[in-house]
Amino acid sequence: MTDVTDGRIVVIGHVNHDCIWRLTEPLRAGGRILWSSRETRLGGGGYFTARRLRDLGHPVAILSNLMTDEHGDRAMADLDALGFDTSLMTRLPGETDFADILLDPMGERTILSNERRLSREFVLAMPLSDGAFYVNAPILPDTILAALHQARLVVSQLPLRQAVPRPADIMIGSKADLPAKSITDCWSLANALADGRLRHLVMTDGPQAISIYDGTREITVAIEQQVVAVRDTIGAGDSFSGGLIHALLSGADIVEAARMAAVLTAEWLASREQQTLAMTTEKTAL
Repeated sequence: MTDVTDGRIVVIGHVNHDCIWRLTEPLRAGGRILWSSRETRLGGGGYFTARRLRDLGHPVAILSNLMTDEHGDRAMADLDALGFDTSLMTRLPGETDFADILLDPMGERTILSNERRLSREFVLAMPLSDGAFYVNAPILPDTILAALHQARLVVSQLPLRQAVPRPADIMIGSKADLPAKSITDCWSLANALADGRLRHLVMTDGPQAISIYDGTREITVAIEQQVVAVRDTIGAGDSFSGGLIHALLSGADIVEAARMAAVLTAEWLASREQQTLAMTTEKTAL
């Protein structure tokens, strides 16, 4: 059981503007690929995890940044309307950079990110004493690191690019992002970044079993609830992170939390698939 109060959860990560291109066929080298539709919506690792935690009933503060143009204004209004605490948001001068996401018919996505967008800095001007944090950012200022050091629960995404060490009790990664590394190699990477505090590494593998490692023993958790033919997997890993934190704060141990998170993610994917199908049917009827 994790001893954390029912206070707010601070989520540190990007809130992006995603332009989703729905392709009619998989990407292939040298090909001419058709697309059927495109839409723009809020996304990003910070947003999806925060949104899932909010949907599960938690008070959530997002520590992120948005530009000062009309897209940033609209996004701030949307976050406020969803019930997020936006007091830790930073507004940066300039225009919003959109992320292009290519979504093939099987739900696999390819993300095209502007280097400038990924390099946006996270800013914290005031001390924080919250008990629970989720971190999905490679570079963190000293003010945020100080808050993490005194927090009772810190869950961090395993950074894929150059990152600063951060205190973390649990790190979450994807085997698809590190296909050539063994679980012990992934642990070594995560442990070096966790500032000597790491208790568990959780590695997801799409619909395959989840691996949990504590530096000595690996436990595998089967995915009990499969979702067939999902056409949109964007945010699934971030939703899993939200489900895992929710389960931990509910008192589950790490194995049960991973199992609960997998079920919650499957339910979330199935619900969104139904919404996508309904929208497609409505557009076809028009």
